[in-house]
Amino acid sequence: MNTYTVINADIQASRKLHDYERHEWQLFLKSAIVQINEEYQSAIEAQFMITKGDEFQGVLKSIADVSGLMLYFEKLLYPLQLRFGVGCGAIQKMGSTIPIEMDGQAFHLASEALAFAKKKKLGVYMKTQDEAFDISMNTIYQLIFSIKNHWKEINYKRYWKYKEAGTCKQVAQEERVSTQAVWDSLHNSGAFDVIKVEQSLERLLALRLLKSQAAGK
Repeated sequence: MNTYTVINADIQASRKLHDYERHEWQLFLKSAIVQINEEYQSAIEAQFMITKGDEFQGVLKSIADVSGLMLYFEKLLYPLQLRFGVGCGAIQKMGSTIPIEMDGQAFHLASEALAFAKKKKLGVYMKTQDEAFDISMNTIYQLIFSIKNHWKEINYKRYWKYKEAGTCKQVAQEERVSTQAVWDSLHNSGAFDVIKVEQSLERLLALRLLKSQAAGK
């Protein structure tokens, strides 16, 4: 039986936004979802869509793409703060191609994960039925988000620019500041450490996929 990854997500504290702000961020969210569905088309089993006013959901073919996709949502929707519940397991499509008309283990786990993330005020919570793996992944995600919660807009922007450019010099040239100023900013904010950990997460998820595929043979 194939294993899929369901992502349930919501916008933190969305009910506190004024009506005109809610309208703006809902349009913002719709635009981001369209972009995600296009960029990750080959990795998506069921396209992301809004399920409620402040919640959205989608299905990935494998767990390997989950971290990168969540980071892309974070970038596209900044400064909105997101919360993710991730569930991995079997699904029943029931002839449908949209997530809200599907069911199965992965959906239940994702729902439980998002509820737990809301309760504990976490950025990400994952449930795969492998307790040791879940503990490791959730601890790493919690540490990453605890660092990012202290960032200001400039920290996020330089972090994204550095991830794309690959060097402090290129970021500095774009911003017309010194290379040392960019390095200091990334170093002092812990962005270098976050990037290294995120790269390790990608490798861990890829290894998890390979082990799952090997076990299924």
